[in-house]
Amino acid sequence: MALLHIPLHQIDETRLAALVAGGAAESRTIEYKRVTYGNAHADYSEFLADASSFANTSGGDLVLGVEAPKGIPIAIKPLTISMDQEILRLEQVVRGGLQPRLSNIAFHPVPIKAGGNVLIFRIPRSYNPPHRIIRQGNNRFWARSSGGKYEPDVNELRLLFNAAPQLADRIRNFRLDRVAKLAADDGPVRLMGDGGLILHVVPLSAFDMAPSLPLSQIVQNYNSFAPIGSESASLARINFNGVLKTSNARQRATEQRAYLQLYRNGIVEAVTSRLITLSSEKPTIFALDDGLIQEIMRALKDLAFIGIEPPYAVLVSLIGVAGAQINFGRGQWLGDWGESFDQDQYHFDEVIFETVPSTKAECAAVIRPLLDQIANASGQAASPVFDDEGRYTHPRAQ
Repeated sequence: MALLHIPLHQIDETRLAALVAGGAAESRTIEYKRVTYGNAHADYSEFLADASSFANTSGGDLVLGVEAPKGIPIAIKPLTISMDQEILRLEQVVRGGLQPRLSNIAFHPVPIKAGGNVLIFRIPRSYNPPHRIIRQGNNRFWARSSGGKYEPDVNELRLLFNAAPQLADRIRNFRLDRVAKLAADDGPVRLMGDGGLILHVVPLSAFDMAPSLPLSQIVQNYNSFAPIGSESASLARINFNGVLKTSNARQRATEQRAYLQLYRNGIVEAVTSRLITLSSEKPTIFALDDGLIQEIMRALKDLAFIGIEPPYAVLVSLIGVAGAQINFGRGQWLGDWGESFDQDQYHFDEVIFETVPSTKAECAAVIRPLLDQIANASGQAASPVFDDEGRYTHPRAQ
């Protein structure tokens, strides 16, 4: 029993009490502290060792305010200090004391009815390992097993250094395999044709042990994980791979405009066909940049809501687009035409989200290299949705 599978914002006093009642021992993914860390150098070194050991292994939770002699929790002993000040202090220590820096760390104070708080510090597994302590010349690496933290040997460090490149290859190979199947019309549904856009959102945790997804909840919520171009799914069902949502409500529909497949390991595959408009004088693709920003934001928020946390790799591919042109106009206004695509398929470089963007401007800033690559493929120097200072401009401002 642990907490790592539970979204941080859902952890409350009841869940903490269940850990105590069940005698949930410290493990590879959870450690208890009766009190918070002190201000001495040894205290900060201990904190950084705990944090980096989780990041370098499988991720985990430091739970401050639980008494656990010999690693077995026996009582909640809430902290009675200012949570805001304590979070700020520990966050500054961990951000400045490790190299490379940890991203996506999170703190969650859990109010206790009797007074005070239990402070949970969640450290996700890092996909840029290994992290070493650099505070005051410490220069040490830490990893974690079921027995607690330890210093890895040379062979283990070599594996940690090689983990990130191997993961990148697995993500890219997954994308290429899926695109090849879709191009051969070997997807979960038959698509209508006329060009297609394929969006993959791959949590970097996807190739670890598969999370336990709330499949029934996801199927019943038609507004989450909706297909590209739809405000909600028209049909949803559980399938072998996870959950499939489609744009056509008919059970026996022979073709679909779009679908979204949520895999059991948290990967999102969102595909839309009929990308190319044939009613114009030229085969045309409209509003690609703004639409991508919107769809990527929506997918990331949906993943975070069900507890699949960042970082995420986002990959975009185009298939069946040879001869088509992008119209770079926005809204009702028609802009300049790009050059015709000279390839049938394009596989653009992945971008990494370390956090879930809260605004379209924030999302656009992260995927700008991707948007610029799409523009380059159409003969343009850069995406038109940014001003001269590199800021995202909303379509209504045009």
